[in-house]
Amino acid sequence: MNSSQMEKYVWASVLYYAVAAVGSVAVFISISVVGIFWGLFALFGYVALVISLNAWRRRRHPRSVYQLELAKRRQSH
Repeated sequence: MNSSQMEKYVWASVLYYAVAAVGSVAVFISISVVGIFWGLFALFGYVALVISLNAWRRRRHPRSVYQLELAKRRQSH
């Protein structure tokens, strides 16, 4: 496991949790201020964002299948 890979994963995790925390506050504010329709719209957007960020974060883990395949491709060239 490369330390720079682990550092990238840690920063990806920090970004994921920061966006998740700020997004949850934004969804709560949008539901209480602009109404339920825009709140639901914001909620669906928030869920899509969290799912995509989680997939992005998991791909950066040094032992993920994606990272192992990348390492194999780099070694073969």
